[in-house]
Amino acid sequence: MLIMPSLGRGRIDRGWRIAATGLSFALFGLGGPIVAALISLIYLFYALIPQDKHKKYELARFILRYTFKLYIGFMKLVGLLTYEIIEPERFQTPGNLVIANHPSLLDVVFLFSIIRNANCIVKESLFHNLFTLPPIRAAGYISNSDAQFLDKSAESLQACSSIIIFPEGTRTRAGEPLKFLRGAANIAVHAKCDITPILIECRPATLLKNQKWYDIPAQPPHFVFHALPPISIKPFLNDDLMPSAQARKLTQYLEDFYRNLLSH
Repeated sequence: MLIMPSLGRGRIDRGWRIAATGLSFALFGLGGPIVAALISLIYLFYALIPQDKHKKYELARFILRYTFKLYIGFMKLVGLLTYEIIEPERFQTPGNLVIANHPSLLDVVFLFSIIRNANCIVKESLFHNLFTLPPIRAAGYISNSDAQFLDKSAESLQACSSIIIFPEGTRTRAGEPLKFLRGAANIAVHAKCDITPILIECRPATLLKNQKWYDIPAQPPHFVFHALPPISIKPFLNDDLMPSAQARKLTQYLEDFYRNLLSH
C-alpha cells in the first residue's frame, strides 16, 4: 500500500521532466533564430564602425554566453538538472586553450555559459546554415576546414580569447574506447600554448550520442565541471621532431590522461 503512491509520484515527475525537456528543446530552437537576428543587427552596426575586430567578437560572445546562461538557468529552475563548478577561477584565465571530454549534448552549452570570451573550432557545415552563420561570423569562430585555422587559433589566443575544443570531435560513444583527434594538440604546438583540461561528469548519463531527447534518466542528472591544473606542452616541443610528430605525441598523452581520469 505504501509503494503505489511513490510509484505514482515517480510517473508524474518523469512525465513532467519529459514535457519540460521538450519545452527546453523548443525554446532552444525558437531562441536560436532570434539570437542570430539580434547578433546580425549588432554585427552590421559594428561593421560601420572602425574598431578592432576582436572587440567586435567579444560583444557577440558576451550575448551568446548570457543566452546560454539563461538557458541553463531555466533547465535548473524547472528541475531538469543540477550542476557544480570546481576550481572556477581556472576557467577564466585569458587566452586559455581548453579541452574537455564530451559525455552529453549539454557540455557545449555549459562551457560557453561558463567561460568568458570563448572561441571555438566549428564544423564547416555550420557556415552554410542560415541560422548559425550570423552568430558564428559575428563571434569570430573558426572553421575546422579553414586552411589557416592554426594561425587564426594562435591569433585568437594571443588576443586573450579562450578556445574550447572537444578532442573526441563528437560526443563520447558509450562502450567504445576513447579516441582523440589531433586538433587541440596541433593548436597547442603551433601556438606554444599550455592546455587547461576540463573533466566533465554527468550522473546519471543523459543526452548521449544517438540517444533520443525524451529518453531521460530516472533522476535529474547532476553535472560536475572540474578545471584541472594546466598541462605544460614544453616536454613535447622537441626540436628534433616535426610539429606533426610533436602533436601526435601530445595527442596520445592527452588521450591517456583522460582515459586514466575516466577509469576512476
